[in-house]
Amino acid sequence: MPLALFDLDHTLLDGDTNCLWLEHLVERGHLPAAALARQADYMARYAARELDIHDYLAFHIGLLRDRPAAAWRDVLRTFVAERIAPRIPAAARAAVERHRGAGHVLAIVTATHSFLSDEIGRLLALPVIAPVAEEQDGRLTGRILGPACFGAQKVPCVEGWLAAALPGPPPRERHFYSDSANDLPLLRAVSHPVVVNGDEHLTRIAQAHGWPRLRWRAG
Repeated sequence: MPLALFDLDHTLLDGDTNCLWLEHLVERGHLPAAALARQADYMARYAARELDIHDYLAFHIGLLRDRPAAAWRDVLRTFVAERIAPRIPAAARAAVERHRGAGHVLAIVTATHSFLSDEIGRLLALPVIAPVAEEQDGRLTGRILGPACFGAQKVPCVEGWLAAALPGPPPRERHFYSDSANDLPLLRAVSHPVVVNGDEHLTRIAQAHGWPRLRWRAG
């Protein structure tokens, strides 16, 4: 059974989940505006392929430790309905449904932590492979459980998920849609890499290898 994997930010989503989330929290008075400056610094490091993913995840999950997770989930559901759903391009939804209609195994594979990405997975009826945000006594601890699912770590995360989710031999036909050069390890590991809204570095590599290049935008 073929496998179709989708990156989340700037691929299935026209935008970045964490940026949109912080903007939402600041606008609703849940966080101070200083959080946006921290986010901008992290995004600059990401663009330069210098991001410390563990530091980044600790920052984001740590912002949510002061309330019970259930209280944040109410905020999260509103965020996904108002900020995320309108930013899923029609072309992205169509690609998901093409693979679903063909009977493929589907999943989102993302470095966006599970507290956020799982809710987006529910929106699209897709399982999510992501850094798992730890909860204890009904609160997020600020830590993740297991690997960060970023860059080269996405490859073993996918393999581990497949081993747990599917009986029998793993699928040989594998599609992966992504925008970022950070995902080159997984793009190179699949049989059908597809570049969506590719960054400059990834676009050059896609051109050199003849990989399909798509543009998915909302609106």
